[in-house]
Order: sequence, then C-alpha cells, then structure tokens
Amino acid sequence: MRQLTGVDTTFLHMENARTYGHVNGVVVLDPSTADRPINADTIRDYVADRIHLLEPLRWRLVEVPLGIDRPYWVDDPDLDLNFHVRGIALPAPGSDRQLADQVARLAARHLDRSKPLWELYVIEGLEGGKVAVMTKLHHAAVDGKAGMQIMSTLLSTDPACPPPAPPAKETTAEKDPTPVEMWGRGWLGLMSRPEQAARLWLDTVKAGIKMASELGFGVGEWKKVLRSPGGAPRLSFNTTLGAQRNWAFGSVALSDVKKVKDAHGCTLNDVVMAMCAGALRRWLLDHDELPDKPLLAMVPVSIRKAEQAANAGNQVSAMVSPLATNLADPAARLQAVSEAMVAAKEQHAALPAHLLQDFSQFAAPAAAQLVADTAANLRWADRVAPPFNLVVSNVPGPRESLYYAGALLEANYPVSIISDGMGLNITLQSYRDRIDFGLVGTPELVPDIWNLITFLRDELELLQSA
Repeated sequence: MRQLTGVDTTFLHMENARTYGHVNGVVVLDPSTADRPINADTIRDYVADRIHLLEPLRWRLVEVPLGIDRPYWVDDPDLDLNFHVRGIALPAPGSDRQLADQVARLAARHLDRSKPLWELYVIEGLEGGKVAVMTKLHHAAVDGKAGMQIMSTLLSTDPACPPPAPPAKETTAEKDPTPVEMWGRGWLGLMSRPEQAARLWLDTVKAGIKMASELGFGVGEWKKVLRSPGGAPRLSFNTTLGAQRNWAFGSVALSDVKKVKDAHGCTLNDVVMAMCAGALRRWLLDHDELPDKPLLAMVPVSIRKAEQAANAGNQVSAMVSPLATNLADPAARLQAVSEAMVAAKEQHAALPAHLLQDFSQFAAPAAAQLVADTAANLRWADRVAPPFNLVVSNVPGPRESLYYAGALLEANYPVSIISDGMGLNITLQSYRDRIDFGLVGTPELVPDIWNLITFLRDELELLQSA
C-alpha cells in the first residue's frame, strides 16, 4: 500500500457536487498511420499491454475509518479495462465545437471512487477522419509531470509502437486491508505527528529568517509588505461555480513564440504569460470589468527532482505573479510580466519547497473535509476576496513526433481544474512546433470562452509586431 500525501488528499477534499478533482487531457490522432482502426477495442488492448507499467491506473482508494488519517492506494484486484476504456462518436460533421462540448460534459462527471480513479474515452467521428482520446485521471494520483510520465508510456516515437516487455514476474493484486488494519494504521500515523510537527516548525522558523536575508528584507521592508494591499481584484469569474463546464482549445506556432522571446530577451514562459495577460485584458474590456490593478495568476511549479521522475503523486508548489492587465501597450505588458516572474521566482526559491507539502500532512482528512464542505455550502467565494484570479500553467512537452497505438499524435490539449473562486484555468502544453492551449470555465461565468482563444492568437501577433 502507498499512503497519499497531504497535497494528494487536498484534491479529494476539494470535490463536491459542483467541483471535481481530476485532470483531463485530449490528444487528437491521425489514424491513417496505424495498422488497425483506432477505436475503443484497439486502445483497450493497447493499454492492457502496458498496464503493468502504469501503476496509478491500477490503484484504488482505501479510506482510513472515521477519516483520522490520510487514505491509501492499493492495487485493485478487480481492474476492469472494459469499464475504464470506453468508446463514443460525435455526430456529423464532428467540428471542434462539438468535440469541446462533448469533452466538457465528460470532464464535469465525477470519477467513481470505488474503482481506480481514471477513465479513457475514444472519440470517433471528428472532421477529416481524426480520432480524439480523452483521458481523465484524478489529481490525487498524479501532478502534471507525473501525468506526462504516464503519457510517455502510452506514446512512442516508433509508428510501430511495439509492446513493452512483459513483467519479469507475474504481478498479483494486493489483498484489501481490513477496517481493523486501516484503523491501526490511522492511529500509528496520529502518534507520529508531535515529533514531525516540532521538526516542521523549527524548519519553518529557519526558512523564514533565511528568506528575509536572501531577499534583503529588513524590518522596514517587512512593514511595507504588511501594509501593502493584498489580494486579487474580484472579477465575475471569481465566485461560486456551477456544476457544468465549458472548454475551448487552440494552438499557436512555437517558433513564433520563440521569435518574440529572442527579440525581447525574455523567457518563453514570459511570452506565454504576456499573451494570457493581453487576452484577459481584451476579454475584461469587452465585459466592462477591467480593474485598475493587475490580475494575479497562480502558476504551478514542479518540485519533482530528477530521481523522482517516475514517481506518481504530487510534487508541486506554486507562485503568484501579476499579469500586467492594467497596461495597454503589449510590449510594456511583456516587460512587466517578465520582471514580475523574476521576482516571483526569487521569492519562491527563497522558501523551501517542501514546507507546503509538510504542513499539508497534519490536517486529519475528516476535519479537512468538513472545512471544505462547510466553505462550499457557505459559498465562501462570494464573500472573500480571491488570493488570485486564475491559474496559468505551462507544461513543456516533447519536440519529436509521437504515436499512440500507431496513430500520429497531432495535438495534445489539456483540460484542467477550476474551483470556487477561480472559474477560469489556462493550461498549455508544447508539442513539436506548436503550443496547445486548453481553457476551462463554466457556461455561467465565461460563456464566451472561445473568444479567449482568438484573443490569445491576436496577442501573439501584436507581440510580433511590437
């Protein structure tokens, strides 16, 4: 058995009737390069040949009685790929909007916690004979980089996609632990907390002193920080969510983004953040709600070390950075975003990344779940200023062509998570010479989400002109 970390468990706590904790991805395939038709049967067989290499796809959740400790993963003795791999088809003509609507409906459905927390949909009927494969996988089991590791097992640079070697020995599913055993594990976990807590607080004090020193903060500077107004400006999508989702996707040429990067002497991620800032500024102007202060974006940061590359679970932290939506000039926005990202990285680097992970270990799941449910029922997002307005996440991907069951992978679009108070998520992944965007919102809060895709492309053109 493998116990979930505190960060893993938060993605279980966040779920309610309106919010899910799984991440999704949609790859678009050209089946003309494959030897077999790309349908649910083909993909099911393909996954079956590799399931011994895909640990998170075999895990099922086991709770500790009364929620006194974090849950565990156990290998499911009854893994049924017929349940997890499903086939559907779009009606003609199979347009991008039809695909997006279908993906949004599937994303809004919660995963069954009595089974391993993943589903895979093979979506046929796309225009041009293309096929899409949508993967749903709970964030409690993987972060962005761990998800990419799973995809790397399913994808190949060889169009023949030869099956991997079988396991050296027959794998046997773990026996389900009894409630008494889980009760005992829970109490042992509780008994180890005082020593861990003392060590954590000592580390925190040391880290705070070190961070103040490295950032050059004296007493006067800390007073300025404490007096400065905090929080993000409240926007129409920073409120309580509905249960439905909408999704829009699109791509830009990676080479065009690199040209802007080289011309302005910044990073590729700076250009992407500036594109998002410009697109959001235009959307806010259209909705007559552009605030005087810049929007704040939460930017996930992987803290996964090289030796943890194959590990599942979450090794992720975050930093918050202004998006300069208050500036009208595209070049000025890019410069401001670049400077803000440098400052955010310095602050993030000054605080040990493990502290957030360690603090999250201490909340008993039952208490944390009660707090999460109470906050959702009280609609806290309608009352409290948001700490940030949206998430912008950039996941780097491979440059070479990849194949899925022999079909050429043409695009890889993310479908991420939103929650109360944060009704918009912009996630992007690079692949070959393109950057694929996936935007998630709700029809009530961002009904014109496709406009943002247009604005992102327009913003890149403005940056090229600048």
